[in-house]
Amino acid sequence: MDLNHLLYHHQLSIMQAASLPAVSRAGAYRLVKHYQTRIDRLRHQMGVSSYPDWCGVAVPAGAVS
Repeated sequence: MDLNHLLYHHQLSIMQAASLPAVSRAGAYRLVKHYQTRIDRLRHQMGVSSYPDWCGVAVPAGAVS
């Protein structure tokens, strides 16, 4: 998957997890974490940071979110 595809599925999984009853959220948030790990790994491979420099949030490439 490319980065945009991962970001899309990550956002969908966040919205789906948030809409579930509290009892069911643990499993849903594992999927959110799975996508976040894949996004972080791909960003590291690409050598890009999580945020642009102008954002003021210096997160170096490869740093875990």
